[in-house]
Amino acid sequence: MNMNRKKMYRTMIAAIATTALTAGFSAAVMAGDGGHEKANWKGEMHDAWIDGKIEASYSLSQYLNPFDIDTGVSKGTVTLRGSVSSEIDRDLAEEIALGIDGVNEVRNELTVTEPTKQKNAAEKMASEFGTHFNDATTSARVKFALLANDSTEGLAINVDTVDGTVVLNGEVGSEQERELAERVAENAEGVSNVENRLKVASQS
Repeated sequence: MNMNRKKMYRTMIAAIATTALTAGFSAAVMAGDGGHEKANWKGEMHDAWIDGKIEASYSLSQYLNPFDIDTGVSKGTVTLRGSVSSEIDRDLAEEIALGIDGVNEVRNELTVTEPTKQKNAAEKMASEFGTHFNDATTSARVKFALLANDSTEGLAINVDTVDGTVVLNGEVGSEQERELAERVAENAEGVSNVENRLKVASQS
């Protein structure tokens, strides 16, 4: 990263951190904190105040998930553990913690975990749902067309669709009806192929 881009990056992070800190301070005031009493706090009480202020700032940031970040404070030294989705989020979490009054040092142990697997799983689930929905819609169209045709016994024909291929099962009264049912299915919207497993009553 060249110097100009690095400077722009740090400026952006600082601006976002300032916004989160301002919101966090406002929340503390509304909660009755005000910040003026913490100067008299010592030891663990002071560390707990810092910890709470950091978590409040993370919660009010639209970029960070506070449930993914574990904060620990000891004598003004903040340790960040957990995982974030990008280097920007990692630096932002550190910048926000450094901006809290009373923080002397931040040990940033956050790891960056790319959400690739989760994204792929979500996309796969969405794709499978879309395919299932389309197949169910196709089956309904074919079934309706068979029921609407006076020359086919729609109630006796079972229709299933898998990836656009319609499978016809059941028993019909003649070879002509069997062939007609196949043609009706082929003409339905969304049908890419028809597998005709219908049996003729006189032949079964």
